[in-house]
Amino acid sequence: MKHLYTILVTSLVAGSLAAQTPFWTENFGTGCNRGQLASAYTGSNGAWTIASTGSNGSHANTWYVSATSANTGAGNCQESCIFNFNNNATLHVSNVTITIPNFLNVPADTGSSYFTGGFSVLGITSNSSQRAESPTINCTGQNNVTISFIYIENGQSSIDDAQLVYSPDNGTTWTVVDALAKTSGCAYGQWTAFTATLPASANNNATVKIGFAWVNNDDGQGSDPSFSVDDITLTSGTTTSILTAQVQELHVYTSAPGEITVQPNGQQYRTVAIYNALGQAVQFAQQGNVIALSNAIPGVYVVSMNVSGKPVMRKLIVN
Repeated sequence: MKHLYTILVTSLVAGSLAAQTPFWTENFGTGCNRGQLASAYTGSNGAWTIASTGSNGSHANTWYVSATSANTGAGNCQESCIFNFNNNATLHVSNVTITIPNFLNVPADTGSSYFTGGFSVLGITSNSSQRAESPTINCTGQNNVTISFIYIENGQSSIDDAQLVYSPDNGTTWTVVDALAKTSGCAYGQWTAFTATLPASANNNATVKIGFAWVNNDDGQGSDPSFSVDDITLTSGTTTSILTAQVQELHVYTSAPGEITVQPNGQQYRTVAIYNALGQAVQFAQQGNVIALSNAIPGVYVVSMNVSGKPVMRKLIVN
């Protein structure tokens, strides 16, 4: 069945558009990049950093951005570029290089696998307390800010554990937003979708940071995976006043599986972005008035368009 949506734009009439509008995203890029520390990664939003938050042993686990823990999408088992060709990089906790002469030699960044310790008699300790911090996020004009991402996590109860944390003052102070439940399914972790609302202090705040905190002790116990995260999106629930264009009808509908067709009826338009139900931007290719979604999963999508110079968003179901 074709799902048809009509965009009615009225001449010079101010209206309001209440929508969940993504305004900040981070997907950590592509490339195997094994051993790339998070502090060496700079994305389109700026540089990430690593901060010590407590005691760190001689071989403390730390934060990497690479595809050794590769994103395969929510509901799927994680993969690794070490063993296959998946180069969808993520932010994750992993081991540093561990060398015990004539006994053990483990290269750094084995994916979302962490060193639990048990070798303190040799002077090798794994206790870790580190936070990966985002660049500064400008939330000016944004209200009711929510964060969504996919992640995997195991560890050992709250002893070896990850948390979502937040700073309203550019990293000076931090609070816990969510302790993040352990995920289940798949031997090496199943990607799981997560959404939470940031504290009200994020509203209209130009100095927001989000981060992920990891701790583990040195008791030699705990279970992989450690923690991995990807496809982070910040979304605003702001009601935005817009000025609409002149009277015309523009039709947007699904015309085939993974395909959206626009019937402009004389309107000048441009497709700005397309988001899935999690608020994540999806890749698409447009030829003429036909939009093909890359790797489309059936579900609800939001099409963001510029119609005659004015912003318009519409939700539709793609088969």
